[in-house]
Order: sequence, then C-alpha cells, then structure tokens
Amino acid sequence: DFMRIAEKVSDMKLDWYKEYWINSTKTIDYNIDSLWEEGGKTKVRMSRIGLMPMPIDLQITFKDGTKELHYVPMNLMYGEKPDEDPTVPRKVYEPWKWTHNTYTIETTRKLADFTIVEIDPSLRLADVERKNNKLDLKW
Repeated sequence: DFMRIAEKVSDMKLDWYKEYWINSTKTIDYNIDSLWEEGGKTKVRMSRIGLMPMPIDLQITFKDGTKELHYVPMNLMYGEKPDEDPTVPRKVYEPWKWTHNTYTIETTRKLADFTIVEIDPSLRLADVERKNNKLDLKW
C-alpha cells in the first residue's frame, strides 16, 4: 500500500510536466518586462509570454562583479530545486502561479549598480525567444 501511495504522489508531482510537455504544443517564453526603484529597493518585473509555466532563475550582475540569483519556483512543482552554486547568493520567492502573467522580484541594490539582468543564465530553459531574456545595461 505504501508503494502505491508513493507512486500516486510522485505521479501528481509530474502532472504539470505531462500536461505541458506531452499533451500540448504550448511554448516557453519569458521576458524582462521592466526595472524600477521603489521604497529603497530595485524591482524587476518578468512576464510570461508563452503559455507554458516554468520555474525561473533570474541573475543580476553588478558593477563590482558580484551577482545575485533570484529563484522563482512554479506552484505546480510542489517545492523548489536545490541551490546549485553556493558562491552566488540566492533568494527564493513564493511560487509563480500559472494564472499570473507577471512576477516581480526585488533587491536592496541600486538600479544604477546593475550591469546585467538575465533570465536563465544557465541557458537550460527551452525559451523560444532568448533575445528578451537578457538586459545589458550600459550606464
């Protein structure tokens, strides 16, 4: 009985995968929508253009060479992936609900200190339009 229950739970966790990867032709497409400062923080809004939801890594690189990784899990995944690079500070957010087209992350760093903002810096996301995933800021 325990094995049957474990298999059922495991199948439930992969329902989103079957629905979007096996039973549809939906695509992955995310972009960096806008950047602004508000209340002493810098905010980055991302938009989902494609109809397939995915967990998102957004990396910010600063003028001093330091980086921050902002990880937004997908609510259909029931959890988060492990931290892959402990040398880069990572902030984990509440899951991005598939019903919302935008999601905003924030940092305490000033916008003028940003040099690069990039969705999926590892290039593992099967995004159909990578041109809108990265901003190179030349201040």
